[in-house]
Amino acid sequence: METLVPNYYYKFKCIADKCKHNCCIGWEIDIDDETMELYNMLDDEFGEKIRQNIKGEIPHFILQENDRCPFLNKNGLCDIIAKYGEDAICDICYLHPRFKNFYSSFEEMGLGLCCEEAVRIILSNEEPFCIGEYDKVTEKEKEFLNKRNVIFSVLQNRNKNIKERFEELAEKFGFEFDFSVKELCELYLSLERLDENWTSQINSLADFEFNGEIFENVKFQIFFEQLSVYLVFRHFNMDTECSKIMRFVCGSCYFVGALCMCKNTNMDCEECFDLIRLFSSETEYSETNTQILVDYFGE
Repeated sequence: METLVPNYYYKFKCIADKCKHNCCIGWEIDIDDETMELYNMLDDEFGEKIRQNIKGEIPHFILQENDRCPFLNKNGLCDIIAKYGEDAICDICYLHPRFKNFYSSFEEMGLGLCCEEAVRIILSNEEPFCIGEYDKVTEKEKEFLNKRNVIFSVLQNRNKNIKERFEELAEKFGFEFDFSVKELCELYLSLERLDENWTSQINSLADFEFNGEIFENVKFQIFFEQLSVYLVFRHFNMDTECSKIMRFVCGSCYFVGALCMCKNTNMDCEECFDLIRLFSSETEYSETNTQILVDYFGE
């Protein structure tokens, strides 16, 4: 099956011990069947150590203090990779932060924004998003891709500022690019949360008077273009109503814009990268949270 990736995809390489928010901390790490078979066949002392640190009907590593993977060493590197190489780590570790969109005649693979290096690559990429040509598609897939390309073309029209682009899509799909920050804060606080820092970020925003000027700031044009295109690419699929997902995308960008302005008096894009990492980790990596948000904005 054909696999297509965005033009920035191959720029990504894990920065390992240089990462400030290691993906081996704070996540349950499930082990796929093939990797579990490999671990069961290891007949050395380290193989026994691996098995002693696995439990559950769905096998997963027993996290240590502060939810650290037991094989994340003090240098921020993986002991399993050091011992056996990358082929010995489970799928979730090997693929992270990648995600896949599956279709009947092709698949797409992208980078998720829960990774600080992926955030930097995607949101600072000045080249417009593109993903190449699809060789074989069904008529239904072709219709979907054409709809998505229309949305991409509006979001990537650099003759207008990003606020004008959001407003154009809002008008097209029957809503206004104007949301209640207070209601959005209540919405995000109602979701399952992993990191108390995310909670404090939302709480600090509750009484913030947001005027939306960040969307007209020249420094943030690429930032919000790439963020919105990413959200469309990741979450818009053939089973999702177009107007519903566009409300979700615009509402998400509005909320992120308020967060960035509240926390970033210098109006520096890079100072907002960690907010995006938090936003992604807290919303996109819980199917329940994502569905609640899509349903909320779709009403």
